[in-house]
Amino acid sequence: MRKHVVIGAAAAAAVSVLLTLPLQAQGRQGRGSASGAQPEVQNVSQRAATIKRLPDGTPDIRGTWVRVGGGMNEVGAPDSELKAFGVLSEPQGFGQGLVTAGPNGGRIEAKPPKYLPNPRPPQGIIDPADRKLPYTAEARAKRMDYAKNMCCPAKGLSYLELSVRCAPPQTWAGGGVHIFQRPGEVALLFEQNHQSRIIYTDGRAHPSPDMVFFGGHSTGHWEGNDLVVDTANLDGRAYYGVGNTFAPYSRQLHLTERFTVVSDKLITFVMTYDDPKTFTRPVKVAGYFYPNDEDQELAPEFSCHEGSYSMQNIFGF
Repeated sequence: MRKHVVIGAAAAAAVSVLLTLPLQAQGRQGRGSASGAQPEVQNVSQRAATIKRLPDGTPDIRGTWVRVGGGMNEVGAPDSELKAFGVLSEPQGFGQGLVTAGPNGGRIEAKPPKYLPNPRPPQGIIDPADRKLPYTAEARAKRMDYAKNMCCPAKGLSYLELSVRCAPPQTWAGGGVHIFQRPGEVALLFEQNHQSRIIYTDGRAHPSPDMVFFGGHSTGHWEGNDLVVDTANLDGRAYYGVGNTFAPYSRQLHLTERFTVVSDKLITFVMTYDDPKTFTRPVKVAGYFYPNDEDQELAPEFSCHEGSYSMQNIFGF
C-alpha cells in the first residue's frame, strides 16, 4: 500500500511519457533482434550545433519538448524508514518509458524517441558530487516526520503529496512541456494539471518579499545561448522530490536555473537550490530537454480530480 501511494506521482509521469508515444509504437512487440541489437537512437548531441533564432537574435526555443532529470537522486538516505518508500535510487526521468509490462506478463518495447540525445547529458544531483544532501538538523527532523506520518493512514492533509491533493506541480514540473516565446517573456505550458509558468525577460524586478506565490516569481535574461532564470517569492508549500518523503522547502528558497541551448534539438539545464533553512549549502541538479517527435503532441487531458481512490487508499477508508 505504501509503495503504491508514494510513487503515484512518478507513475503518473511514466504514463505521461507513454501518452506522447505514437499508438503504433506503444503496441509494438520485440524490436530487439535475437543477437541482442537494440533500436537505434539518433545521435542528436553529436550533430553540428544548429540553433534557430528569433529576429532579436535570441535562440528560438518555441515548440513541444520532453523534460528529463532535475530530480533529487539522493545517495545515503537519512534513515532506513525512508528507503522503504523506494524513491531514492534514481532521479526522475531516468526510465524514459521505453519498456513497460504487456498482457500476460509480456513486454511492450516502444521505439525510442527520435530526438533522445545519445549520449545523454547529466541528470540529477551534480553538486554535492557524492549526492548526499546537506540537510540542516531541523530539516532532517522535518523530513523524517513526513516519512513516518504520510501513510497509511496519513496523519493529516498536510502530509499528503501534492498530486493527490490536486495541487499544481512545482515550478520545475517535469514531463511534456510546450514553450511559447515572445519579446519580454517565455511561457511554459506543462502537460500535468494544466500548469503554466511565466518567465519575465523584460528586465522587471521581483515584487515585494511580502508577496508570495505557490510557483514563485521568475525573471530571466539571455547570456548568449543561455537563458538564466531567477525565482524568488515562493510560499514554501511545495517540496523537492517525489512524495512527501522530501519535506517542503522553506520560504527562504532562492532558485537559479541556467538553460543552455546546445542545438535546436537539445537544451541542457542546471538548477541551483539555495535554501538555508533546508540545506547547509546550495544544491545543484541537472537535466535536459529534447523535442517531441513530429507525430506527437501533448496529451489532450492529464489532470487530477477530487474523489479519486488515492485519498481512500491513503486514509485507509
